[in-house]
Amino acid sequence: MAYYTALQTAWNSATQPPTGVTGTALTGLTTAQKLAAVNAWTVSTGVAVPAIMTPSKIINAIVPTDLAALTTTQVTFLTLVLQGSTVDASQGTTVRAAVQNIFAGKTQTLSQLAALVAPFDNPSVSWWSANGYPRPFDLGDVAAAGLS
Repeated sequence: MAYYTALQTAWNSATQPPTGVTGTALTGLTTAQKLAAVNAWTVSTGVAVPAIMTPSKIINAIVPTDLAALTTTQVTFLTLVLQGSTVDASQGTTVRAAVQNIFAGKTQTLSQLAALVAPFDNPSVSWWSANGYPRPFDLGDVAAAGLS
């Protein structure tokens, strides 16, 4: 079974976590801790997905003092790009560019907005799922793969 081979390789790899994997290294962990760490590992899908969200999510990511400091023209523009029940703040959209432009130089707001869209720009999946396994590994899988 290919997924057990992947588990064995990752479990015994000198590179922890394996290349391309985000998560905790297994070095020095107990079997149960290793299992929990492996099940928490993620890998990037490498394909951005649409960042469809409510305007309130975007507004709530803005530092209140930055929002309060907007000019009337900026508020009008922000209202225009955030109208509707949902907005598309995906990479390359006018919504994203407009919001970034309105808050240019506002480092904390821009950082919080970037964190808001990061899961859409670089989505990830569980390592076990990326290796074809239908669920998180358990101690039975560790035994079946000949690991401890």
